[in-house]
Amino acid sequence: MTEVRRRANVLFEEAARPSMEEIGASLRDLGVGGYAANAFCALVRTTGATAGDLVSKTGIPDSKIYYALAELAEKGLIEVQAGKPKTYRAVPPKEAEARLGRILEAKHERERGAVKRITGLLEPLRAATKSPATDLAYIVKGLPNVIARAQALIASARKEVVVLASDERFFRKIEPDLIRAARRKVKLRVAVPGIPVDKELAKIAELRAIVCTCMILVVDGQQVLTVTRTSEDDAYGITSTDETLVRLGMEYWESPRCCVAC
Repeated sequence: MTEVRRRANVLFEEAARPSMEEIGASLRDLGVGGYAANAFCALVRTTGATAGDLVSKTGIPDSKIYYALAELAEKGLIEVQAGKPKTYRAVPPKEAEARLGRILEAKHERERGAVKRITGLLEPLRAATKSPATDLAYIVKGLPNVIARAQALIASARKEVVVLASDERFFRKIEPDLIRAARRKVKLRVAVPGIPVDKELAKIAELRAIVCTCMILVVDGQQVLTVTRTSEDDAYGITSTDETLVRLGMEYWESPRCCVAC
């Protein structure tokens, strides 16, 4: 029976190896250290183990095993039973899922913070390089690219967004971005044909009815995007920071021939 049991254990180890490797790789992707990931994989397959047991099972050096266990305990992935020596065991799967979910959320928050810091550093550098002679206008071709450019402009807004959208399909693509801008306390001026808008947007934005055929987006009185045609293949937009073009875009909003109060 001893030989049968030994052989069964070998077969189990071989079957479990791919899953353990995937678990370890996923933990490392979430920022868990390599030694800690290896120790966790070993603990998953036992009801409890000492640091010495884990050294024997994983090959983690004596000098590193306690650092690995401390990391796992800090992240809430293992439980520690007092004693001489201490015994360690992995938390149940549902608890591990919750703890890893919080780790993932924290990782995303750090990454979002890094993106915001980069944006904050890029903006003054970009502003310093602006020149009317070299930044009159850029053409964006293709509807997906035009929409992406509009969404990026709205996301960059700090104070105000003015939208004149005679095409409902185009407006629906950027409507969620306008709502997010409103939540950031960005002032919104929106002119659309006689269509319902999101309730949250309707409460916050200054709404007008558009009576002409135009597609214009002005952000912070500094950037303008005009869109010509909105079919998938023919759509293109012109984006610019030229003061004259920006002013012309704002004049469309003010003109009673283009927009009227709702």
